[in-house]
Amino acid sequence: MTPEQEAALLAATVAGLDAELRDAMDALVVLIRDGTPPREAVTQVIAGFQGAMAEIMATAFSGLLAQSVGTADVMAMAVGAVSLSIRLWSESATTGEIVQGVVSRHTQGWIDARALALQLFEGYSFREPGAEPLKMSPQNPKLPRYMREALLPDSAVRDGMTRALAQLQVDGLKTGALRAAYSEALAALDSLEGADGQALLEKRLQVAFYERMRYFASRIARTELHRAYSDAEALRLMLDPDVEFVQIRRAPGGEVCICTLMAGRDLYGLGPGVYPKAVAPKPPFHPHCRCVMSPRLDLTGRTAKERDPEGDAYFINRLNESVAGRVMGSRAKAEAVLRGVSPESIANAGRDPAYYIGTVGGP
Repeated sequence: MTPEQEAALLAATVAGLDAELRDAMDALVVLIRDGTPPREAVTQVIAGFQGAMAEIMATAFSGLLAQSVGTADVMAMAVGAVSLSIRLWSESATTGEIVQGVVSRHTQGWIDARALALQLFEGYSFREPGAEPLKMSPQNPKLPRYMREALLPDSAVRDGMTRALAQLQVDGLKTGALRAAYSEALAALDSLEGADGQALLEKRLQVAFYERMRYFASRIARTELHRAYSDAEALRLMLDPDVEFVQIRRAPGGEVCICTLMAGRDLYGLGPGVYPKAVAPKPPFHPHCRCVMSPRLDLTGRTAKERDPEGDAYFINRLNESVAGRVMGSRAKAEAVLRGVSPESIANAGRDPAYYIGTVGGP
């Protein structure tokens, strides 16, 4: 499989996961509207998504490895120290807690809005006649906290709430008119909660559930599929006697990161990013990494120099401090390379051993 074919496979896989997660998001909204507790709702929809993800990943792995890979194999696949099924369960539990918090704050915000309407109605001396009406603003400390946090940052809800409660803050209202204004305010809040309020909740759930799960699922898909692709490519390169050297090439449009160093340093006098195949660093170098290994048949017969012990420091030293920090993850880590610490050991520190940066010849 060529790098271009692999890129197309990854794109199709992520697109399939996105479509399944959109369906899961729609199902989540329906369950929550129908009164299912948010954490339970997340558990239900993730159970369905797990099966879909297994099928999509199984299809991708089967195409990538040119052999049949079943859904059970995918769910049992190690993602770090645990299986994919356990990682999905763990992520769903975390996401459920977040969704629970979003829904709870949203609900409390409407409770606070009605409580404020009652306060304005029963305590008409809430403000002195002629004083400025109470401002519906997230920055107004006189308003209930959950109302400020959950509802008022959204302009549509804030404007609607301002209109709903403004009539309760008009000077000169008598008892009858005030009672009518209170009833109208409650009706307006009911209408607002059912329209703009529901849209606001769905927008918050989009971030809390869909965007979070989308990043989680696509990160696993891209990283694990590319890792399998790189493992297969490394084996092929090592078994090919015509290949002596490989070059690390970055995917177009990649950001500045550790890949910049892997593809840019010249440690063996062969050119930037070119290594004797056995000691070449093997992608992926980080989650979402799309670097590939390309054979350099044009260099066959060349003699590589001994690894330059100053090569990493030389590369980092040529960058400005900000870029060097982005390459290594921080300025302190870049300075460690300048002191002679290897970039691989810095990148591997704190990582799950399954994701250590290794070499084409292993480990």
